[in-house]
Amino acid sequence: MSISPILADYLGRKQISYEVLKHAQTSNSMATAREAHVPPEKLAKAVIVKQDGCYAMCVIPASNKLILEWLEYGRQHEYEIADEQDLRALFPDCNEGAIPGLGQAFKLDVIVDSALLDNLDIYIEAGDHSHLLHLSHRDFREVMKNAWPAPISCQRSGQSDKPYLWAPPEDG
Repeated sequence: MSISPILADYLGRKQISYEVLKHAQTSNSMATAREAHVPPEKLAKAVIVKQDGCYAMCVIPASNKLILEWLEYGRQHEYEIADEQDLRALFPDCNEGAIPGLGQAFKLDVIVDSALLDNLDIYIEAGDHSHLLHLSHRDFREVMKNAWPAPISCQRSGQSDKPYLWAPPEDG
């Protein structure tokens, strides 16, 4: 498999152009960025969360980690990370750990880290561990037009010399 059939069908119906990039098989998004020679801040990683049995996809840069507290503060809901068993049912045509960062194709609510919307090019998993899809800025913004943009992630420690600080405003 090079691209999830569900994802390919969705992109075709939306008339979204993309390029398929093959890379050596990898097991995580940072390794994928390295093998594909893609800056990790341009690789959109999917993190699936659930709230009261409903699932949503958080799309963040591969170089970042999801900050659940920021998501909960912005959405005013408590979330938990979905487990692998849930993911198999939600993404039946994708390999474990290679979920495409376009939850709309899989009928999921999407929260996109606003940092991704500024990139000129975006890369997403194609559904396996050997292929990425390259989307233009315009096409990525088009598929994300109904997503909720918010600052929901920060760089993993050791990847930036600048601290990333943010806290919700105090009440009062």
